[in-house]
Formats: sequence, C-alpha cells, structure tokens
Amino acid sequence: MPVERGSEEERLLLGRWIKMGQGLIVAGSALGDSYLNPNIKRPEDVEKISVQFVKFDHEVAEQLPHLKGRFRWDLEKYYRENFGPYLPKDQ
Repeated sequence: MPVERGSEEERLLLGRWIKMGQGLIVAGSALGDSYLNPNIKRPEDVEKISVQFVKFDHEVAEQLPHLKGRFRWDLEKYYRENFGPYLPKDQ
C-alpha cells in the first residue's frame, strides 16, 4: 500500500533509504532500479549490506511510487525541501 506524500511514514522510509545506501555502489541507481552486478566482487560484509539494500530499494519503490525512478541526489533534495536537513535517527 502506498505511503502518503509528506507523511511521517514517508519521512522515515525515505530517510532510512538514504542512510542505508550511503557508500554503496548498488545505491547509484534510481529508486526501485538497484541491482547486484554479478561481475563485481565485494567483501562479504559489503555484499550482505548490498543485498539488503537492493531488497529494501525495491520495497521502498512500491511504497513510494511517486518517487520511483528518481536518483539519490534528487531524493536527497526532495527530503531536505520537505523534511529538513536532518535524517531520522536509527530506531
């Protein structure tokens, strides 16, 4: 079920997506388009985080269809403009 624009749930979900993807190669795709390239070898810990991010990325795209297909820089700008400069604290 889609999350309402401007809601607290959108803020938390998008903030988590931004934080989770920081520093990951797989986070360079548009929202909902992340994938694992089998030709790229990653350390085991980074591989695990990357797999989790790709799954989460696809889930977030389903919940935030109005943001699907937008890239990280645009989503970070959207977040700042709508929710301020601070990402949510880990829960």
